[in-house]
Amino acid sequence: MAILYGITAALLWGTADFLARFATRRVGVVRSLFYMQAIGVLALTFWIVPKKEIPAAISNHPPSIWMWVVASALLSTVASLAFYRALEIGLLSVVSPVCSAYPVLTLVLSYFAGEKLKGHQFAGIALAIVGVTLASTSFAQFQSTIKADAGELAASTDAKLPVAHLTRGVGLAIFASATYGLNFWLIGYHIVPALSGTLSVWATRALCVAILPIVCVATKQSLAIPRGSVWWMLVAIGLFDTTAYLASNLGLSTGHISLVTVFGSLFGAVTVFLAWAFLKERIEKTQWLGIVLIFAAIILVSL
Repeated sequence: MAILYGITAALLWGTADFLARFATRRVGVVRSLFYMQAIGVLALTFWIVPKKEIPAAISNHPPSIWMWVVASALLSTVASLAFYRALEIGLLSVVSPVCSAYPVLTLVLSYFAGEKLKGHQFAGIALAIVGVTLASTSFAQFQSTIKADAGELAASTDAKLPVAHLTRGVGLAIFASATYGLNFWLIGYHIVPALSGTLSVWATRALCVAILPIVCVATKQSLAIPRGSVWWMLVAIGLFDTTAYLASNLGLSTGHISLVTVFGSLFGAVTVFLAWAFLKERIEKTQWLGIVLIFAAIILVSL
């Protein structure tokens, strides 16, 4: 069952990220995230209210726990805004795997917090660094310049070879990955020991829904209710994302943490497949190598 829960989480998260690309292009990043999160909070509310977890959590936990929840909500909001913007403007086949490397930073932070790491986990960290570098970098312009006529280059003394450059949206994906990594470390060390996984997800998402209108006011953006078929995408993203979290939490509750983490964190592979199948995205061979190294690194650090 643990493997089934992990695979379910990966399929739903990967599909949600694929759909988010189209939603953000139609109604914008902030509106997409707001309504997706609101739908998720509503669905989770129906899940946890019958269990009466919310009143018990409020009365049984000190204010310090809720301060960590607020910090997590802020980090989650910032990371999600960056990731959704990366999905909107970048290549899904690149930005999704780069962002999915966040467990590596979580592991590094855990190491500095006193957790002992195994040899294959250090290897995973090194692979992730190489993988993210390769996946993020485009050599296309550099290669085309090398193939140019040597005489033309020699004709101008000022001519310079263009250097390799970051693929569009990757900077945001790296920032989102780092922020997610910090957030999951915070959740693991300060929130989950006190709150159940489902309740912690509900609390942080509810706060995200409260934070996003403030972002809209500060940036002078609209939260007007979307119209048309985009609603089907927003509902699907919200439900897929929420169900993925529930599947992941149920899988972790079986005790097979490594299995669930490994399979669940491969959601980027699902997004890459969907982008290849439906969008026909073209990426370079070095970027494919980087993507493979990232997924290998995720498996190594999760074992």
